[in-house]
Amino acid sequence: MKNVLPVFERAISTVFGIGYFPWAPGTMGSLAALFVWWRLPPEPFSEEISGVCLACVAGIYFSGRFSGALGVRDPGVIVVDEFVGQFISLLWTEHDIIHGLTAFLFFRFLDIFKPGPIRWAERLPGGFGIMADDILAGCLAGVLTLVLYRIMPV
Repeated sequence: MKNVLPVFERAISTVFGIGYFPWAPGTMGSLAALFVWWRLPPEPFSEEISGVCLACVAGIYFSGRFSGALGVRDPGVIVVDEFVGQFISLLWTEHDIIHGLTAFLFFRFLDIFKPGPIRWAERLPGGFGIMADDILAGCLAGVLTLVLYRIMPV
């Protein structure tokens, strides 16, 4: 069991190896979340939020352990934060690719530029810091997507 945990930590933290993509691994993690969301059938909000909460807890735990093992505060190979943050941004959207791509663009913008509290959240220690900025960016991207399509319906 002792040897299995590091493998599991790596698998979850890198979203099954996506974090090792040679360029833009964070964007690849976000695209993976968009693809999974698009392919899954729409579920009741309570089930989706339960899954996201479980993914947040797992992401905090495993990314904290994996980054500690690597000795790097927030290594680029850890993309579970982008995966979860992107999925959060999709919770409030219509289940179609146009809304999904809009949430993706908002999320990537916020994750890259980290305005205000998103930058602050990144400074939290361990797995909390790895995940918190993306959780906030996902929430804000979801709200922005919702507001945009309420103002300008498609």
